[in-house]
Amino acid sequence: MNILRLELKRVLKTRSTWILLLAAILISGIMAYFPISFVHYSYVDKNGESVTASGIKAVRIMKKNAVQGDITQDKIQKSVKNYQEISKQYGSIYEDSIPQDILDKKILPFRHIIDRLESVYADPQTKTPADLSKISPGEAAENFYKKYTWQIKSRVTQPSAQKQALALYEKVNKPFKFIYGFGSSAAADYLIILIFLLVFLCTFITAPVFSAEYQTGADNILRCTKYGRKKLAVSKIISAVLICGITFAVCISIFLFIENSAFGWESLKTSIQSVTAICLPSIDVGQFEVITAAAGMLTLLATVSFTLFLSARCRNTVNSMIIAVVFCLMPLILSSISGSNVVNWIRMILPSGGAGIGNSFGVNLVELNFLRMGSYSFWSPYVMIISSAAAVPLFLILAALSYCKYESV
Repeated sequence: MNILRLELKRVLKTRSTWILLLAAILISGIMAYFPISFVHYSYVDKNGESVTASGIKAVRIMKKNAVQGDITQDKIQKSVKNYQEISKQYGSIYEDSIPQDILDKKILPFRHIIDRLESVYADPQTKTPADLSKISPGEAAENFYKKYTWQIKSRVTQPSAQKQALALYEKVNKPFKFIYGFGSSAAADYLIILIFLLVFLCTFITAPVFSAEYQTGADNILRCTKYGRKKLAVSKIISAVLICGITFAVCISIFLFIENSAFGWESLKTSIQSVTAICLPSIDVGQFEVITAAAGMLTLLATVSFTLFLSARCRNTVNSMIIAVVFCLMPLILSSISGSNVVNWIRMILPSGGAGIGNSFGVNLVELNFLRMGSYSFWSPYVMIISSAAAVPLFLILAALSYCKYESV
């Protein structure tokens, strides 16, 4: 315990560590601010003047005006009728010429239902949103949940993958439930970005853990002490994991507390299917937050473990830093190069595979992505979780062994 305490003190005394830790906390606050500030709501006040509310005020107005609760046939039918009425009069619900008071009454309260209808009745190949003016309100209401299943079958065609997709969707509670809040905003996108940034910052924190001592020569002295190999290696690893893990937990907690306080904790009961396009898991928004955060923590630990292994293998900090950053960014690079099955396998089994922008675990959780291996298919979130879980003990053990066997030259 004394060695661990001293190692924690040594790491926390460095200026670079404190700069990175403070940057992480600052970034979490900034990331939490953006989704709230981006909410705008225009309306006509009692004096007939057009007013635009922003931030918390806009959130409160939208919560008050939105049609919430179960997405029933009556609500679906009313949404389509309003859509068709406005489209017939103005050509489209997206026309700028539509008076604000009409939008506030006819479209905006039902917008989440209209968005889901456009996805469910979309062309499964092009994913072009459907023109609801060509669908009868009664048909749209009656066949909404059947069409949702049809979309899954049409988009996931490989037999093994389709069977898994339908099995996942069968567990979803119907009708879907909607409460305006976290899921209706850009908060989920910023949660994913925050996870990526925290993983990236922790890469810089852990890259010098072993290599810095090789570079300064302090390693030669430490190895001569009573606890210079195994216990010191374990202490260094535990201290790095603790610092990064606690930093991640604190920053994610700050972000989620601010977002849920602003958008309303009651909105966490919203079905994930009512705020995203076609997706599979039987979870609500609150469960999405927890699962995404937990997967982010696992990705962080996998990336930190791999970075510690690199640090134990490299003779100087610069090399360990460069290689660690390249591997941290590799999933982003690969996803921009190709979307082939082979590339996706490589991208998702990398230690940082669960962190990214458009290719992260959180994104894959609400998309229809399956990886193929022969006639078998695997849901991408499962691949990411299993790979990260396996990477943590593997690279921690390799890091300790590499440090113990390292010989200076």
